[in-house]
Amino acid sequence: QEMADDIQQYIGAQMPAWKEKYPGVENLRIAVMGCVVNGPGESKHANIGISLPGSGEEPKAPVYADGRLMTTLKGGTIVKEFIAILDEYVNTRFRR
Repeated sequence: QEMADDIQQYIGAQMPAWKEKYPGVENLRIAVMGCVVNGPGESKHANIGISLPGSGEEPKAPVYADGRLMTTLKGGTIVKEFIAILDEYVNTRFRR
């Protein structure tokens, strides 16, 4: 839950700057799921998504971009790594 909150806060903080820099970014669908069971299905329907581990689960999180598994993040830096992937995705997809 904390990881999902951290990612959501980052997205909320970045969106105003992204809207100025990247026309169309407001249509970006980002799935931040706190469940590795339902998360992959939900993430596949978003432009980019992550299925975060629940409490007590192994720290690994599949990341989907454009409906396909992109990578699986592992360990204690999942949030930091996903934010870097998200920034790169936004920059690549919505660059003028």
